[in-house]
Amino acid sequence: MNEFRGYEESHEDFMRVYCRSLPEDHRRRYAAVEALKIGFGGVAYVARVLGMSRRTIYTGIRELEAMGNDDPDHPRRPSGDEKRIRRPGGGRPKVTQRQAGLDETLEDILEAHSAGSPTDESVRWTDLKPMQLAQELLHCGYEIGRNTAAKLLDRTGYRRRSLRKELITGQVDPHERDQQFRHIDTLRRQAHAQGIPVLCVDTKKKELLGDLHRRGQCYSTDIQYVYDHDFRHLATGFLIPHGVYDYFDNAGFLTLGTSRETSAFVCDAIALAWEEDRHAHYPDTEEIVLTFDAGGANAVRSVRFKEDILALSKRLGLRLRVAHYPPYTSKWHPIEHRLFSQVERTWRGVILDSPRTALETVQRTRTQTGLTVKACILDTVYELGRKCSDTFNDIKDKFIRHDDVLGKWNYVVDANGFN
Repeated sequence: MNEFRGYEESHEDFMRVYCRSLPEDHRRRYAAVEALKIGFGGVAYVARVLGMSRRTIYTGIRELEAMGNDDPDHPRRPSGDEKRIRRPGGGRPKVTQRQAGLDETLEDILEAHSAGSPTDESVRWTDLKPMQLAQELLHCGYEIGRNTAAKLLDRTGYRRRSLRKELITGQVDPHERDQQFRHIDTLRRQAHAQGIPVLCVDTKKKELLGDLHRRGQCYSTDIQYVYDHDFRHLATGFLIPHGVYDYFDNAGFLTLGTSRETSAFVCDAIALAWEEDRHAHYPDTEEIVLTFDAGGANAVRSVRFKEDILALSKRLGLRLRVAHYPPYTSKWHPIEHRLFSQVERTWRGVILDSPRTALETVQRTRTQTGLTVKACILDTVYELGRKCSDTFNDIKDKFIRHDDVLGKWNYVVDANGFN
């Protein structure tokens, strides 16, 4: 009778650690070697120590016996391939192999619940989610779970995808659009080489004030409660955040208006950003490059905006070179993703109960790439429907000069006039 009582505990720990370091096929053959070395009772003992089933150890013993027929200098792995651990063909059969006709039924169900693009036959979408697809297959006699249904959808090319806001809502000549983008890039490069500031100007969406819900989370010592609906009549006021972003200095200035978004408000916000912040960085400049969107209070075709920006040139004593992004391309304006996205991140989960709270919060906006943001509150009341002066149309050509190329989007404003 075998009197083996087992190894010491430290030796058993060593056996377990070493066994875990081996690939699957080497592991069971190591266990088989240990079991054969012990003799009677060795299989049960090694199985207990290594946490391995006795069936696996017996498989290892058979593999050791089969190795006796191999070349001693080049023994083969049980898989037959030195780079493969398991034998080919192992594992559970695919669900489509276990349940005949599943592929055809799946195709019929997707055909009935799918729609396609009228311009691209390769683009299709379905209203079925994995659980719904599993239920449809269950009604057809197939036992399919949610995870398997998700894999079937993935295999047929259907994956969870979010909608991307990239389609242009209007028509713009693609050649002119591309030409304007290249023109703006050239303006930036030339201005940077000459030390002229390039400022991106735009207005962020209005922000309601009060105990209203905002997406995101912030750190707090207790739960903060807000209204269960974000109706406008529940707000105590609203803000019009207007941004001026220095393209090369990576600095933003936000003017929080409390009245209306008009061309006069836009120009006053630019003047505040220049006088309170940017002028100190460019004390000797005689010109500013301003980039705008094509619509809103600073619309390309707005004569009132041109009158106000002429007044801005006079107020600052600077020549203003203006470039508008083509219509329907405002999302490509750098201020959108460089400044406004970071401001929105700062305001996430914060209750904007007053303009002062919004001001103090937004000034903490920082990024690892060096973005800094300053802000101020502008309480001036602006009137809607203001008309241009009667004489402006007669004198505007003396102070506003449109470029020869794409002049509808590019022009220079100089209150000193052009000779």
